[in-house]
Formats: sequence, C-alpha cells, structure tokens
Amino acid sequence: MSNYRLELDAPNNIVMAMVTEADGSEHDYQFDFDPRTGRWEFAERDLLERDFGEEWVETFEAEIQQMIRGAIGR
Repeated sequence: MSNYRLELDAPNNIVMAMVTEADGSEHDYQFDFDPRTGRWEFAERDLLERDFGEEWVETFEAEIQQMIRGAIGR
C-alpha cells in the first residue's frame, strides 16, 4: 500500500507532498496555492491516479484541500 505525507509552508503558500510507494521508493511534489481563494492545481494528478487509483487520489486531494482551508481560515 502506498502512503503519503503532506506538509504546508503557509507563509509561502506551498504544499509539499511526499509519496512512498509499496516498494519503498519515494516521490516529492510541491505546488502553490492562492492564499486569497485557496485555489490550487496538482499537475501530477493523472499520474498518481494511474499508479494508485482514483479513490486514493480523491482521499489525497481531500486532505490537501482541508489543509489549505485551514491555512486560509475557511
């Protein structure tokens, strides 16, 4: 089973995601979010969906959205 860890650099409006695959290999991603609206875009979504499945990516994105909402106070 693949896991991920999310970190938020709120002062710089950056989300960092570290994905660890079942074989132990790790992949790091980072992307910006708009501090006014909370809007963000993760360009590698299709890649992660192909590798880990739609449900995994939906959970991943929901946690990111929740973290960003907390950072911008919504």
